[in-house]
Amino acid sequence: MSGKKKKKRKDQISSEALEQDENFYFIAGYTAGGFPYGITWEEYEMDKNGKSHGMNDKGEPMKELQLTKQQFKELVDAYDIYGDDFEVFLNIETGDVVTLRAFDLDEEDEELSEIIDEGLNEIYFQIPQRESREGYADMVDFAETVMDTRLRTTLINILNGGKKVFRRFKDALASDSNEIERYYRFVEERNRIRVVDWLESIDVNVTLE
Repeated sequence: MSGKKKKKRKDQISSEALEQDENFYFIAGYTAGGFPYGITWEEYEMDKNGKSHGMNDKGEPMKELQLTKQQFKELVDAYDIYGDDFEVFLNIETGDVVTLRAFDLDEEDEELSEIIDEGLNEIYFQIPQRESREGYADMVDFAETVMDTRLRTTLINILNGGKKVFRRFKDALASDSNEIERYYRFVEERNRIRVVDWLESIDVNVTLE
């Protein structure tokens, strides 16, 4: 594949975070044998469904949204936060992420709620939360990349069942400071891809300043 096809879109968002090579658009990690796995360039091209840059499935222009690196980080962080007592929205005009409490709204919250309601799904879009199945898939895939045999076996045993899998998984990783940090980077990289996919689903094409 030529270098020209490896530019634009998601490449612009995560070029600093994604690991790529001539075969993989996104290297999610490495197996115990040192082999990479992830999203191939072919899969990436197929995933675009033949869409032109900046166009949706209907051939209509997408909303162009330019974000600072900090704004995009806030967006990715919002995707990874779970809570029943608040909702988080993206303003696709400004790129701002705003949080609205679900209960005990004060006067400022009430005003913000009215503004969001008036522009819902036109200017303000509710940011989805990372699903538990995505988090579990991340742990499974990450465990396969752990080179330390004993730690990898411990992680796999945790993932095979029991209570509080997420907490036990992180507690086990915490025994190795390098691995726990690598895990957090691994999850963030995947969430970046998920956020870009969500933006495309609402016809927003994002680039970083």
